[in-house]
Parts: sequence; structure tokens; C-alpha cells
Amino acid sequence: MNIEIENYWELLALHKSLMAVKFDQNSCLREAQGSPYTGSLAFKVFDQLVAASNEKQAADWIKWQKADDSRIETQLLHKHIKESEWWADSDQSQKEKYVRDFMAPLILKERVFNEITKNC
Repeated sequence: MNIEIENYWELLALHKSLMAVKFDQNSCLREAQGSPYTGSLAFKVFDQLVAASNEKQAADWIKWQKADDSRIETQLLHKHIKESEWWADSDQSQKEKYVRDFMAPLILKERVFNEITKNC
């Protein structure tokens, strides 16, 4: 399957739409927030944004992608974990996969990723 994106601005609109759904504070589509399918799409769109950008824009996108505890998206992840009934019973690989899918296209700094997956 393919979808034709006409230009950078359509791609940016798609990225912003995905981000709005994935990181909605009200969790209107909670099932989309940690979905591996939504996560995969978010990474694909992000990679295309970087590829379609000039050198400075691409560097800015890569910098933007790195997430730490101060990000609103990370705080939402903490909230979801705290409210979940399954997290405590999950094994390490399930937790890691969920965190990656939830945060996509963002990538948590290694220290934060480890704290969340091992200590929450």
C-alpha cells in the first residue's frame, strides 16, 4: 500500500495530526496512544519529514525527537502507566515495547527510558 503525499506541508500536517492523537491530554483515542501501528506510522512520517528537510531543519527535527522527563509527552506516558492495570504484571520486553510505541516518533533518552521501564 502507498499513499501519495504532495508536499512537505501535507507531510507536516499528517505529522501534527498524529501527534495530536497520540499525545492528547484527554486521551480521547487512548487505544491509539500506545498502539504499535500508530507508533510505526509516527516513525515513518517523521523519517520522511527529516528526509524532506534541508540540513538545518533535519538537525532541528532530530534534536526535537530526543525526549526527557520535562516533555509533556513523557508526563502523559507516566500518567498512562500509573492508571494501567496491566503494567505491574508485564515483563520487561512488553514494557519496553509499549514505551517505544507510546512515545513514537519521540525517542526517550536512555536514562529516562530505563527509569520508566525498570522502576515504574
